[in-house]
Amino acid sequence: MNGPTFAQAAPAAPPVVTRMPARAPKAETEAAGGMRVFTYLRLHWLTIAFCGTLIGGAGAYAAWELLPSKFESYALLQVSSVPTALANQNAPNQARTDFTTYVKTTANLIKSDFVLNAALRDIKDLPTIKKEKEPIKFLMEELQVSASDGSEVVRITMAGHDPNDTKRIVDAVQKAFMAEVVLKDVMEKKVWLQRIEDAKQDMQRILEGKTKKNEPITKVAGTDPMVQPGPFPIPMAPGLAPPAPAVPANAGDLIVKHDPKSLVGKYARALEDCERLPVDIKMARDHLKELEGKVNALKTAPIDQITMTQAEKDDEVQMEALRTRIAKSKYEFARGAAESDMPPEVQNLKAIWQGHEAKLKELKEEKARVLEGAKRMGDMKNLSAAWEDTRHQIERLEAQLANAKVALDKSGKQLAELPSMASTGLSQAGFSRIGEIYDTDKTDLLTTDTIFSRLVQQYHLTKLELDSPARVKLLQSASNPTQRDMRKQILGTVFAGLMGYMLIALGVVAFETIGRRVSSLADLRSAGPAAIVGVIPCLPNEAMGNDPVKRAAASEAIDKLRAYISQTWLSRVASTVAVTSPLGDEGKAFTAFGLASSLAQCGYKTLAVDFDLRDPMLHAYAGVTNGAGVCEVLRGEVEPRAAIQTLPSGLELMTAGKWSDEARKAAVGDRLESLLVRLKEPYDCVVLHVHGLLTVAETVEVARRCEVVLVCAQYRETRLPLLKKATDRVAAMEIPYTGVVYVGASDQEALC
Repeated sequence: MNGPTFAQAAPAAPPVVTRMPARAPKAETEAAGGMRVFTYLRLHWLTIAFCGTLIGGAGAYAAWELLPSKFESYALLQVSSVPTALANQNAPNQARTDFTTYVKTTANLIKSDFVLNAALRDIKDLPTIKKEKEPIKFLMEELQVSASDGSEVVRITMAGHDPNDTKRIVDAVQKAFMAEVVLKDVMEKKVWLQRIEDAKQDMQRILEGKTKKNEPITKVAGTDPMVQPGPFPIPMAPGLAPPAPAVPANAGDLIVKHDPKSLVGKYARALEDCERLPVDIKMARDHLKELEGKVNALKTAPIDQITMTQAEKDDEVQMEALRTRIAKSKYEFARGAAESDMPPEVQNLKAIWQGHEAKLKELKEEKARVLEGAKRMGDMKNLSAAWEDTRHQIERLEAQLANAKVALDKSGKQLAELPSMASTGLSQAGFSRIGEIYDTDKTDLLTTDTIFSRLVQQYHLTKLELDSPARVKLLQSASNPTQRDMRKQILGTVFAGLMGYMLIALGVVAFETIGRRVSSLADLRSAGPAAIVGVIPCLPNEAMGNDPVKRAAASEAIDKLRAYISQTWLSRVASTVAVTSPLGDEGKAFTAFGLASSLAQCGYKTLAVDFDLRDPMLHAYAGVTNGAGVCEVLRGEVEPRAAIQTLPSGLELMTAGKWSDEARKAAVGDRLESLLVRLKEPYDCVVLHVHGLLTVAETVEVARRCEVVLVCAQYRETRLPLLKKATDRVAAMEIPYTGVVYVGASDQEALC
């Protein structure tokens, strides 16, 4: 086998595989294009594995931290479906009907502003609360209050990243609800019980005073609240007005006409209202004052630290704080640099700093008041509504009292106008009986005794209600937090890890799609119209290495390329071959020297000319110095024959020589034409190693004066769009014979 011979500086020859100038079928090209993505992934698998591991690991760690399986804690409250019988003995079924509404009200109260504000006082130091700008809004969103249909159990649930904080928050909310709603209701009932006690004692004193004036009343008033005291001890239902005493049958037409029984009942009811309504009005006014005190306390309550912290984060406050710090630093700097203790400039800067500091404090307090006002708005609205209801109640009670006084005065006058005993014709005994019925003092006594009985009854019922179990009671405090299902966290972590590899893979595909570097023989088939005439199965540095297998493959590929060129083109009187590439450093020098050496060993009298004047390489492959060469010949400094060197392999070489701008100017036109003609005369073939076709102008000048132009494309170095431009430019120059040489192919591709 004849192969190219390289000097010791380049111990191996590049491999070349020749190929017939036949284009691949369209279906094969499309199939190769469809596999291009897999080729890109195969080429960069190490980059994808390394970078994908880094990015995927970072993404998996971030997903594990950002999507943690939260810890959940819950507390239980029991709400009785039916309140205590004493409190609702008249309509127990209605209580069951209203149970759903009561449960919903309880759930809303648990997440109300005043309950959450009370809870925040105990948990404001927790890290979970500190990092929230609006803790109330955070608790409203995170707390879940639920109750199953028909169940008496209300569940307070919260999920969070910190198990200890979650448990403390649930405990605090449950405790605040019990204190602000349940226990507060008990306290209000105790206040009401005390008011009833006070009213009962007042009525007892009144009753004792009236009893001394009416000795016939033998029964002690109030001893039996179920029996009406007085001369007619008739059993009564609790809360009912006393029945009017019966009128004797022989009262006559006058009694029937004036209906004294109805008149006495009217008088008794009016008297009862006059006794009862002032007590109710006093109690309502006391409640009104209590509400006013709560409103004033809410208005004058100090601003908590959480609100002050939120105010400090306001943009306007931060800007003013920055101005204050700048003014302070200027003042301190001037005070330190001043010679005297109190110069005017320092005093002026101090005044400016103090002014900013005062403005900052005022602005911070203003922002805090605005934020606190927004927080207290809900409580203020509830108190205002209760105040309005109480005020309207007082107005109604006062109107009722005025009407009762009018009715009492009117009915009293009518009782005074009742006819005497003589005019009625009644007997002394009968009239005495009627007089006993309509005696004003005894009637007042009966009415007072009735009110006292009802107060005693209400007092005992309220006391029993206070002693009875509360409708809402604590069933379970906050449970130990347990972690939720970790499936979401695991899936998110795995997905984030895989996304690292996917991102790198997509980046690689995008980079390769934009750059479109030659990755396979199929890429060259779709690059342009030029035929692929040579395929070298390894890169130049591999072909010149110490591996004998690759050296042999390189030599065989060069011989195939030489055989194709000699049989196809040199046999047709073509004698000048230009070897170029789209840019540079794409295997053209390796191919040119290997082809020239193979032709010389095959018996062709061959001259290799290094026309890459800017970056010559043939002398390195031949192992000689870059002495006088093409540049000197173009400048007319030496004769062409004097610049040619004969190598041991029989190949004659003209190096590039020393580059200069004069040589560039001479490498055009007639001087170039004359040089090429003189070089071709004594040789069978002249192989020219020229510049990149797309980078240097003289390459076109040299190429269009040659019969054969070979465009080299190197694996992972040449870009397909540039290769297509180069082959299109060669085709536009109408050169007789052109082809593409693929450098760096695989062993399988070299077999084609």
